[in-house]
Amino acid sequence: MAEAESRFSPESVAILRNADRRLRSADRGDTTRRYAAIKAALAGLAPLDAFYIGHFRGESSIVLSYIFDGDQRLASEMLTAAPGGVSHWVRSSGKPYLYSQDDGRMLHRGAPLGDAEQLSNDAVFTPLLDVETGEPVGMISSQSLKPHTFSEEFVRAQTWLSRALMVSLLQDEQLGGELYELYPELDSERVRTEADLLNRIGERLDVLTRTLQELRRSADDAGIATVSGQAKEATDLCERVQTEVAELIRTYQPPVVSTDLTAREVEVAVLIARDGSSNAELARRLHISEKTVKTHVGNVLRKLGVTQRAAIAWTLPPELLGRVPETEAEQES
Repeated sequence: MAEAESRFSPESVAILRNADRRLRSADRGDTTRRYAAIKAALAGLAPLDAFYIGHFRGESSIVLSYIFDGDQRLASEMLTAAPGGVSHWVRSSGKPYLYSQDDGRMLHRGAPLGDAEQLSNDAVFTPLLDVETGEPVGMISSQSLKPHTFSEEFVRAQTWLSRALMVSLLQDEQLGGELYELYPELDSERVRTEADLLNRIGERLDVLTRTLQELRRSADDAGIATVSGQAKEATDLCERVQTEVAELIRTYQPPVVSTDLTAREVEVAVLIARDGSSNAELARRLHISEKTVKTHVGNVLRKLGVTQRAAIAWTLPPELLGRVPETEAEQES
């Protein structure tokens, strides 16, 4: 299945959007908050027995700056990469390492985190790639004592989060745009539902609340006469927040989901949403030409009000998503 046609479950979308929101809101230089957002998201997708974020140093070293053994955070440390180990492989290939690709042989060449008697039986390592050069500068590691813990979706999520982390560290919105080309549903700035709208309003009101709390503390400490400047700033902020909220409400358009799909378009939409089927696969399964499939896909995207195939999964009405395509129903009968 091509990556562009893969999709995240609604639960994973919610987790990853929250991580995206936390990464975007972190102050410049606040790496700890960013690392915590990554770990929290991955822990929400699968149980983690060990986790770290590390950065390569020199030719053969890696600095583990954010390490957890279970729920216990460990002190940062610098390690020498084991010859033929995961760190060396990720650094030289620039690709993720999965435990399943060699039954963990590369992983176990290195020193285990925490208890040396407990070896990981599943792991995902994804490279941290320099946004401008594409060169590996570090990696994120998720490990589990239980086999088969990490799904294909988890691997895609960690890969996306690795990229999101690097973009967040640069705080460059233009570079960040490509993050959402494959997965537009992960863009936390994009208002998709009433819940998103309320979250955006809540974020702005939080800023207002913190400012007013600071004003009150200043007034208590220094006296009313000395805080007129801060009072004016708070008033200006109130007006800006009111304007922003009004604009959000004015411009918010609930997703226009048309149920006026033909029977064939429903079949096409369900197969894309459920299986990520390509045009060639759809043509084979539905016994129609790829040209006809392309027409149906275009109609589905237009009627659902989206531009990406991946978005079909989270815009298709649930009552349609649960349908079994007629071709499969015939095979089951």
